[in-house]
Amino acid sequence: MTFLTTEYEAGAATSGRAITAILYVSPDGAGSDGLTWAKAYTTIQAALDAASTDANDCTLIMVAPHATYYDIATDNDPTWTGNYEIRGSHRIWASIRNTNVSATSVMKFTGKVSLVDLAIFTDSTNNANGVIFTNNGWRVRKCGFNSSGTDGANTSVYIDGSAALTRGGIMEDVQFIGHVTHTKAVYINQSTVNEFHHVSMHTCLTAIHIDDTDSDNNEFHNIDIGDCATGIDLDAGNEQHFDNINLHNNTTNIDDASADHDHTWSSIHGQFDMDTEPQDLTGTTITASATALAWGADEQLRAAATATKPFRILGYYLEPAVTQKHKMRFKVNGDSTYFDEIYFDDTKNSVGSAPAGTEHIFNVGDRIDASCKAESNGSDTVKVWLKVQAI
Repeated sequence: MTFLTTEYEAGAATSGRAITAILYVSPDGAGSDGLTWAKAYTTIQAALDAASTDANDCTLIMVAPHATYYDIATDNDPTWTGNYEIRGSHRIWASIRNTNVSATSVMKFTGKVSLVDLAIFTDSTNNANGVIFTNNGWRVRKCGFNSSGTDGANTSVYIDGSAALTRGGIMEDVQFIGHVTHTKAVYINQSTVNEFHHVSMHTCLTAIHIDDTDSDNNEFHNIDIGDCATGIDLDAGNEQHFDNINLHNNTTNIDDASADHDHTWSSIHGQFDMDTEPQDLTGTTITASATALAWGADEQLRAAATATKPFRILGYYLEPAVTQKHKMRFKVNGDSTYFDEIYFDDTKNSVGSAPAGTEHIFNVGDRIDASCKAESNGSDTVKVWLKVQAI
């Protein structure tokens, strides 16, 4: 292991990490040893090549602004195996590209890596992917990714655990501008317990794609997704957590083809269509128990096959056959507990559900059931219509 000298310690303190060496990159550097701004490397790949690959080291690479861009200029997936924090000045002040016509990504990292204040651009030169991470604990903060100039398939950030399951990454305060026909902003493949906070994703083919059955328990908070062909594509994995997600002008907001549909949703915002189910004037009939004040059997209100998108229930329209006091309970997938209980006694009634942010948001494939009890008239029936908002 190498250790910081006194000269390095001030710079290491700005990173907040256990940095063992610092290297500098600047278009104005002398390109010698990268130990100061005056002797800075002129390319990022030169600094990465010079950095330690010892598993117990971590090199801070400081990147100065560039009037045009830094060019990795390497074919295929240029790969580095060490531990690095690469820190620029601003998400649009230190643009990084890979213009080699045979490049398939801008950079690939197999060690422990943090990117801060950088801009990663891809274009039609090679339609390369942006950044690939294959290790645990990756970090991307205050960065920007732009692939609006591409004309072929590309992925901006690929979290690749295909060789060995990864976990524990964090993305925070990051912006994506993609191409609506070609760009996948974030692809999570065999990676679990990653966190994504304060991220905006615009004009992408797919904003977030989660794949593989081991990609579980990823958390998304304060995410803005707009003008994409598909906002969130869930092909596999269990218990993804979505909170405060803003969806707008997407062709498809959520495509959930995962096996278990057990994700949690909270504060999902957007202009989502509302509908009354069933569409006829007959409604769905729920029968109270023949015994007064006893609960009748659970009966299906909305079939699982109808739930092709996550959805809210905004309210209920109720029409009991007899004017007397009633209670109705609503359940999902035959659960032993109920998510709502309402009281009514009129021959016709309209009841609202919980306000946005506290309501249940149900998954693809969820079945809604109901049971009823009446005050005195056994086997009384109630016609029910649901007011449904699909996301």
